[in-house]
Amino acid sequence: MKAFKIFIYLIILSSVFFLSNCISCDDCNISAAPKQIKVENSSGKNLIFGSSKKYDPFDIVIKNNLNETVEFYTNNDNQTIDFTFSIKADTYYIYLNSTEKETIKFVYGKEKNIDCCNEFDVTKSTWLNSVQISNYDQITIVK
Repeated sequence: MKAFKIFIYLIILSSVFFLSNCISCDDCNISAAPKQIKVENSSGKNLIFGSSKKYDPFDIVIKNNLNETVEFYTNNDNQTIDFTFSIKADTYYIYLNSTEKETIKFVYGKEKNIDCCNEFDVTKSTWLNSVQISNYDQITIVK
């Protein structure tokens, strides 16, 4: 009988521990951080913003491999053009003008946030023009 009481006590204690872990977890949805595109020359001068400007942000077009036009916004603070990736498409074509195109490809994965129960989409690797680069939110294209 004493062993049965200890068994019940351990079950109750385990249940309380398990439930307390779930209580701190929220089913929040986390949006992916936007990818920031910076275009520079070999000297590090920005080619979209500032005195070395070569490309007009209003002429830039981003399309994905589903041939959808991807919305982006100009981030004057960072001097980048920013867009949010979608796991439906793994490849993005950045048309800087009518003749210059850059290709960005992502490999996706899932991660968990400490405050959320849900997993969210992330990029696990990034490729620029078929060359693997650092998987940061800011992607620098050198022209």
